[in-house]
Amino acid sequence: MGALVAILQSDPNLLRCQIDRLKGHVSLQDGDAAPDAYGFGYYHGGNVLLGKRPTGAPHPLSLPELVGRVDSEALVVHARRAAAGTAKDENTQPFRYRKWVFAHDGAIEAFDRVRPKLVAALPDHLRRAIMGDTDSEAAFMLFAKHLRDENAVDDLELEAATAGRALARTVRDLEAFSRDVGAQRPSRLDFVATNGRVLAATRRGGPLFYALLEGIVPCALDGITLATPESDPRVRPHRIVKAVCFASRITAPNGFIEVPEGSVVSVSRRLQVSVSPLNAA
Repeated sequence: MGALVAILQSDPNLLRCQIDRLKGHVSLQDGDAAPDAYGFGYYHGGNVLLGKRPTGAPHPLSLPELVGRVDSEALVVHARRAAAGTAKDENTQPFRYRKWVFAHDGAIEAFDRVRPKLVAALPDHLRRAIMGDTDSEAAFMLFAKHLRDENAVDDLELEAATAGRALARTVRDLEAFSRDVGAQRPSRLDFVATNGRVLAATRRGGPLFYALLEGIVPCALDGITLATPESDPRVRPHRIVKAVCFASRITAPNGFIEVPEGSVVSVSRRLQVSVSPLNAA
């Protein structure tokens, strides 16, 4: 278990400002226990970059403390309390496959029995891509398999609905696998996935919220106040920037909307949001 945050926004140069704005609203901690690993993924110069702290930190980290000052249109952050797999770099989320970054807040029930079914459903190259021993990374490869089935793994122009459909199918497959092996409880399958251009998320079993964010005026980080003149070249970018943020742990709900249980949310390149039932996607 743990916590996740995902952001898709319109101006890569203002990610640090989005993070600063969100620091009082989202948390990377689930309950009183500190995470035993942190990670984040973002995009720079066409490349996917990952930052990981598999040994934890001396105190629970806030979003700005973990991420620092990075520029990107998309960001996925995860804080982990190990439910499957040991605390090592290969098991620290988020995970990357080609241009895709993926994180999971939850656990697949009866994963020791589900794993053979899941792995058997994957093509060889996706089996070989699994580097760690977590249920979350295996779920990511199942998502990649569904993208591959639609020839969408490397398609940077794919519709957000395609990513959402693949993520919803991943949830449905995992639930079917768990039922087949006689799991006694439902799995918790809160996922986020992005290729840096679109974003998809599912809520199944745990809390998940999203916010539509417009403008960052005032901006404490850049010293922009309501009195800063419009002629200041920093003001217009801060005023027109837009973002969609997902979080599984919120401390101040202002502006956040609860994702309906059993839903998939797709966010387009233009930051248009679509919410659908998992069984209809």
